[in-house]
Amino acid sequence: MQEWRLKIGKMTCTNCSNAIERICSKMQGVEKASVSYLNASGIFLLSSEEVKAKIQQKIKDLGYEVLQNDEDIYEFKLKELQKLKFNLILSVIISALAMLLMMSFHGILSELLQMVLGLFGVFYCGRGFFIHAFKGLKNLALDMNTLVSLGSLSAVIYSFLAFLGIFQTHLYFAEASMIITFVLLGKFLEENAKFKANSAQKGLEKFELKTARLVQKDGSFSLVNPSFLQVGDEVLVKEGESISVDGVVLEGKAEVDMSVISGEFMPLLKQKGDEVEAGGLLVSGLLRIRASKKAMDSNLEHIKNLIFQASNAKMPITLLVDKLSAYFVGAILMLALITFMAWWFIAGLNEAFLHSSALLLISCPCALGLATPIALVLAIHNASKHHILIKNPSAIELLRKIKEGIFDKTGTLSEEKLSIYAHNLSKENFELLSKLEYFSTHPIANAIKTNDVAQVKHINKDKLEFFTARGLLYTDEKAVFLAGNETFLKERGVTISQEQHNFVFENANLAPIVVYFAKDKTCLGCVCLQNELRKEAHTLIASLKALGIKSLILSGDNEKSVQSVAQKLDIKEYYANLKPEDKLEFIKKRPNAFFVGDGVNDAASLRLASVSFALNAGSNLAKENGDFILMKDDLMGIDYALRLSKKTFSIIRLNLFWACIYNALCIPLAAGLVPGISLSPHIAALAMCFSSLCVVMNSLRLKKDI
Repeated sequence: MQEWRLKIGKMTCTNCSNAIERICSKMQGVEKASVSYLNASGIFLLSSEEVKAKIQQKIKDLGYEVLQNDEDIYEFKLKELQKLKFNLILSVIISALAMLLMMSFHGILSELLQMVLGLFGVFYCGRGFFIHAFKGLKNLALDMNTLVSLGSLSAVIYSFLAFLGIFQTHLYFAEASMIITFVLLGKFLEENAKFKANSAQKGLEKFELKTARLVQKDGSFSLVNPSFLQVGDEVLVKEGESISVDGVVLEGKAEVDMSVISGEFMPLLKQKGDEVEAGGLLVSGLLRIRASKKAMDSNLEHIKNLIFQASNAKMPITLLVDKLSAYFVGAILMLALITFMAWWFIAGLNEAFLHSSALLLISCPCALGLATPIALVLAIHNASKHHILIKNPSAIELLRKIKEGIFDKTGTLSEEKLSIYAHNLSKENFELLSKLEYFSTHPIANAIKTNDVAQVKHINKDKLEFFTARGLLYTDEKAVFLAGNETFLKERGVTISQEQHNFVFENANLAPIVVYFAKDKTCLGCVCLQNELRKEAHTLIASLKALGIKSLILSGDNEKSVQSVAQKLDIKEYYANLKPEDKLEFIKKRPNAFFVGDGVNDAASLRLASVSFALNAGSNLAKENGDFILMKDDLMGIDYALRLSKKTFSIIRLNLFWACIYNALCIPLAAGLVPGISLSPHIAALAMCFSSLCVVMNSLRLKKDI
């Protein structure tokens, strides 16, 4: 199986994307298909390469356009919007002239001009609706184009029959043209709003560099497409340019703005030996970088890939609305036919045409189809503006039901790095311990060592011996030194005095990790280490409590350390010394909980949890399995996501209510079922546009900060 992406143009609503998705899914060789109208794109899971050409042809047969991979979707949408604007202006002018003739001039010449203008307005300005409707009908795909085309066509046929004298009533050519004008107006306002809403995704697309400076063996450089950069290639990046690959700095020094990736607004100094990521902007300086990954495998490309997939994924509620929309169009066509027949029998063809046309036009399910996806896309973009990457849009729906927040400890609630809280060693002994720890990479050693190579050169590394999870032993000409936990020292015959125990006891609540240091079986003192809380942890836990969400800790760390963090954060329920499988079993029993983690050992729990948050600074495996990724090193992103979820669903509910209640009220009016009230076709078209516009405008509230 292979995944294949395609950019698709000329889709006018979600029913278009649903039709492509449904028809392509049935093709041999297509395992799955997911098409997004809002992103003008589709993802197909294919079993063979050969089926690609067939999919492209099928999409063209349906009346849509397949864009080239290197074509800028932003530019394409802009051109489509300009075409729509031109058609709208032309339609307004034609409709106004036709209306003027109808109201001010009478006679055969006026009627002829009304007919010419009306036909031009309907079949030229509204040609897109008819083309899509015709191609859709050939493939048994019914959508809003079907309803608009049939509605306006019935008004034209009705008028033509009146022009020939079959009906003794006035012409509706001007109204037919006005119908297309109103529908075009609604489409233009809707497309314009969505075009503006895509700014966040465009923010990442601007980092698609056209060229990179590839350094040649002779020191010269050539301009190449960054997509073709390979591991080991060396590139030169100048001030004002963006880095195109993940790699290591070989030469130079520069300040790099990484705000697009991490949200860190302060530029970071990068120099020889430092790692850099694609997407970083050189504020000043010059860097020569060796690529450690192919450009297409960079973190930036990974993030763009995740956004693309998230934008194409559908929530359960979206899938339900899509199914309803498809059945809705079929049901409306049946209802329009019944209305036509009933009114023909009751009052003749005149009333039958008017009511069935109005019914077709007012029933367009655009508002229903737009209600969820446009709110969802705006929510994803809103989250990305706040450095929250939503990989699984379904999680937005689930997040509002969450009752518990489960946290890993280290790297999540507390900093990954340990720091010294207190020690009772003499200056000379502490410096020696610090020098010995220089040769270890253990987190505890990293917290204690403060020396550089020059200061430790007299330490004989061959005399050092490390014991996993216990400590170290160093022997010089005069003595034997031990550093490690209490068990390790006792095993070596070291007696720890009551004075040392008292010192440890005094600091145990805030610094539960202890390293003892001994010389020739005499304990010289100890160092108490703390695992500092993240600065925003207190605020987040308090905020969750205010929202009625209970917080818990699951950690593989020792009891004292977990207890210390829990007490500091006023978390009553916590579990220590857990293995990954223990966490997994725990989360299985908590269906309404989110889990926050960052390590490889958290990956399974992140995958299993109802909703999961992974930290961008954590492991790649954790990020692969999280529903949300906090791109910025700030836990308050969880609080923002919770509020965004509630706001998004509040808006989706209002959208669906508006779309459903609108159709429930207007369809009986258009069908002539309410005595004394009747809707003409052009009023029905205006009302239909109004409902779609209301849904779009309501959803645009998600562009604002929550």
